[in-house]
Amino acid sequence: MGENWGQNRRTEPPEAVALIEGLLIECDAGTGDTVLIGGGPASGKTQVLNQVVARARELGVLTLTAAGAADEREIDGGVLDQLLASPALPTATTTGDTAGEEDRIAALCGALHRLARERPVLVAVDDLQHVDETSARLLLRLQRRARSAALLLIGTHPDSWYTGDGLRFAAQPHWHVQLRPFTVEAIAELVADHDDDGLPEEIHRLSAGNPLLVSALIDAHRGRVDHGPVYSEAVQRLLHRYGSPLREVATAIAVLDSEVTTEAVATVAGVDPLEAEASTGLLTETGLVDGVRFRQQPAAAAVVGGLRGPEKVRLHARAAEVKHARGLPAPEVARHLVACGAAEAEWALPVLVAAAEEVMLGDDVDFATRCLRLAASVSTAEWEQQSIAQLLAKITWRVNPAAAAPHLATLRASSSCLDQSDRLALVRQALWFGERETFETAVAGLGDDLEPLHPRIAAELTLAAYWHYGTSAPVSAEPDDPWLRTAESLASVWRTGGTEETSASAERILQNCRLSDTSLEALATAILALGYDGRTDRAEGWCASLAEEAEYRGAVTWKAMLDAIGAGLLLRRGEPAAAADLANRTLALLDAPNWGVAICYPLGTLLAAHTAAGAFKAAAGVLRHPLPDVALRTLGGLRYLRARGQFHLATNRGLAAVSDFQQCQRFLREEELDLPAVAPWRTDLAEANLRLRNPTLAVELAKQQLGDSAPTDAYTRASALRVLAFAGAPSARHGLLTRAVEGFKDSGDRLELARTVRAINQLSQRAERSAGLVKPVRVPRQPAARSVAPRPVAGGPAPQPELPAPLQPRPESDPAGPVDTTLSSTTLSDAELRVAELAAHGRTNRQIAETLYITVSTVEQHLTRVYRKLGVTGRSALAGELAGAGTAR
Repeated sequence: MGENWGQNRRTEPPEAVALIEGLLIECDAGTGDTVLIGGGPASGKTQVLNQVVARARELGVLTLTAAGAADEREIDGGVLDQLLASPALPTATTTGDTAGEEDRIAALCGALHRLARERPVLVAVDDLQHVDETSARLLLRLQRRARSAALLLIGTHPDSWYTGDGLRFAAQPHWHVQLRPFTVEAIAELVADHDDDGLPEEIHRLSAGNPLLVSALIDAHRGRVDHGPVYSEAVQRLLHRYGSPLREVATAIAVLDSEVTTEAVATVAGVDPLEAEASTGLLTETGLVDGVRFRQQPAAAAVVGGLRGPEKVRLHARAAEVKHARGLPAPEVARHLVACGAAEAEWALPVLVAAAEEVMLGDDVDFATRCLRLAASVSTAEWEQQSIAQLLAKITWRVNPAAAAPHLATLRASSSCLDQSDRLALVRQALWFGERETFETAVAGLGDDLEPLHPRIAAELTLAAYWHYGTSAPVSAEPDDPWLRTAESLASVWRTGGTEETSASAERILQNCRLSDTSLEALATAILALGYDGRTDRAEGWCASLAEEAEYRGAVTWKAMLDAIGAGLLLRRGEPAAAADLANRTLALLDAPNWGVAICYPLGTLLAAHTAAGAFKAAAGVLRHPLPDVALRTLGGLRYLRARGQFHLATNRGLAAVSDFQQCQRFLREEELDLPAVAPWRTDLAEANLRLRNPTLAVELAKQQLGDSAPTDAYTRASALRVLAFAGAPSARHGLLTRAVEGFKDSGDRLELARTVRAINQLSQRAERSAGLVKPVRVPRQPAARSVAPRPVAGGPAPQPELPAPLQPRPESDPAGPVDTTLSSTTLSDAELRVAELAAHGRTNRQIAETLYITVSTVEQHLTRVYRKLGVTGRSALAGELAGAGTAR
């Protein structure tokens, strides 16, 4: 294969094995040589050597092996004795009288050389750098004579040895094979039997081609086990091979985890700077480290993960001192203080506070909280404790509003000396927990601050006040400011319903207000305003996009509120099952104490969704959920009261419904408010009185609602028209209901649209049966309920698609299934249809009674009438009859 006088042959381990096997075959043919295998730590040198030894034994080559060791380097002839201890070696070779050490070396070399003339001999020595002097002299003699016999000498060494102590070996004829890390292509060949796309690239990313790590990761993949623990163990094993000081240096580099000097590494590791530099060089050769930082975070994490107790505390404390002395950013220093749980130095407290404030700009709530808690544990001055508590309250609110309450108690106690940031934190907390007086006092105090309140924040607070209480916040601001004008225009949605003007203001708010603690209600108002104007897709797109941002930024409170709004939008779309599902998931994001008064939003939607789906048992379960005492004094509470009243109406509890609607009325009158888009109490009371067989009062209330409603409030006017249709003259009923249908279409409320279309169809059924003159209103089938995905939200309002047909509410056994709302030749009452559908789905009479809150006897009576009308003999035929007739409820 030719002669190589020490020129580097850089190759990967498999190629190196193939090269040396070729030399082994030549040796078997009578031509010897020398191979020096170099490489960095765990580069595969020993593995290559072992593979060659195994191949030599397969070929019948006499194989002598030995390994140098750092702690045996002073044992004279130690490696030599290992070589001669082979049982395959003839006895004559290992015995003989010699006058001295040099004569012994010469005699042994001659004996091995003569043996190699008779049969091929392999001498393999691992870690040549640790060979004792006597053994080294023997190996050098063999190297000089290897090519004149069938003697193949192979030795492994680190790269640095080759140009240092190994020069005397390098000066003789030899092959120098320098192992390099695996490439992606080489790894791909090793995993060729697996069809996992991207596996070679992932293994190379984690290992940097280091053979030990590559082997561990491939084994983990083949064994189908989690590669994380396997990878960590391999990294630890690699470092353990080299012992001190390399392990300490590697650990220091992993702990520091930033671009620092080798002097800083030496300080943290507690070693000499020269040792740190040498060890860093070796780590670079392994492929783990680049400069003074681990190439991959998982490798650094594996090293740090191996730290325990006092060692972890000591190293992180040293790292904090080093970084502070070098003037690194506060979060960099604080990370180590938090990791070791100690902050005794005088400089530590301000660093922790500064770090918390800085990382919150990136929404790292968890780390900011940990910094402040550690700071609080070491602070002694009262003013320090108060300052830390206030900052902690602001940070904690995003994920745990209830936990922030104790910290905000100090803000209330010192309200006269708060800065603007503190007052805003107090405003946020007071709004969330329904503390109206505290909220108004804090907002009024903002006008006394030396720092003027930004108009955007003033607009956000204005909308937040409208959201919770229906009135403007007492914000000191220029009345003609465009921010305030936009806020007031948007807030009018609660009085006028959705209009072009409110939608335009909503888009301006959504495009100009970044999601934050102060903007949450402003953005929620804007989303609902788009929905009230029939721009359902636009509203859902904004809501989903903002909820995704909240989740990404770790703000659980924001996410919960936005998902609650999203559930309400789904209900308006006519998808009660999807709305209930999202509302339930929303409630799970925060426990009850953390929801504050805002819990009324998901609970109200959940209650309304169950009611719309006919799942009355589930709806009753929602009523058992506790509410804060002040919740019903907010607009969210009004929404909840209205949903409860509608549940009572649906379950034939007319008097209970009246009580709920009258409670809405009292609150609005006490506050001198009239917000029909939130709670059209006159229409609600009118419908309740109609159910209680008091049509005269129902007509009067509905007419009042029509007279007081803004011409643009399509939803409220449509609701009133529907009540008038049933409370007034029968001859006007169809026309009024048709006008109500148009109103609900304009408002985008597809749930109420479906309910009204169903009423028209039922009227048409009766009319057709009696005279055949009235044609049914037909709407296409609603496609299956779909989830709301984030949509692009930049730019102006998107063109609105044609309104899809609504879903009909169904019993809880099939809450999402579409129902044909066209005319049927069979007329069933609402109550009969509910009972029939539940029976068709296999419910027993008792289960139906429990679901609908009626007696078993009533169920039996309804079923008897259903059987007669449909012409069937029992419940087994109900499913087919209902499906075939397309019966609408």
